[in-house]
Amino acid sequence: MKPLSTLDIPYFFRLLSSRPTLKTLLLIAVLGSSALAQNGSTATQVVTIEVKPITKISVTGNPNPMIIFDAVSGQGLTSVEDQNTKYNVTTNLDNMKIVASIDTKMPDGTKLLINLASSKASSAGLVDLTKATTPVDVVTGFSRGTDQNQTIQYVFAGNADLGEIPSQSRTVTLTLTD
Repeated sequence: MKPLSTLDIPYFFRLLSSRPTLKTLLLIAVLGSSALAQNGSTATQVVTIEVKPITKISVTGNPNPMIIFDAVSGQGLTSVEDQNTKYNVTTNLDNMKIVASIDTKMPDGTKLLINLASSKASSAGLVDLTKATTPVDVVTGFSRGTDQNQTIQYVFAGNADLGEIPSQSRTVTLTLTD
């Protein structure tokens, strides 16, 4: 018998047809030879994977202007509210919270309150941001997942005996943190 490396094709087929037991042995030898040939053409790669912490919060627009038009003397605070904005949260971490702060304290005799609704965590209800130039908790206990299209309520209040205050703005910063 000729060695497999020098075997010509017609001779190979004659061998297979003439000897059934040899047929199986030759097929195994050819397949084994093929597998050996492929070992030299194999490449490997190392794939490194990682999931970074995800902490995303977004809001829709800004609340409408909050203007006090009328007050009753001796009645304490007069207030207006807005619930036209929403927020969205996405996180892959547990025990996250939203904190809020304002850039500048509110004028004397006024208050600014915020309430963030949540279907996935615990809202602190109306939180006073009047002097909150450092963050205060507004929602706690977020776990992995999303909390979408949740209402933001703002309440602006002023003492009834407060004088005129010209139009001004405050920047409220909401942060998703641990």
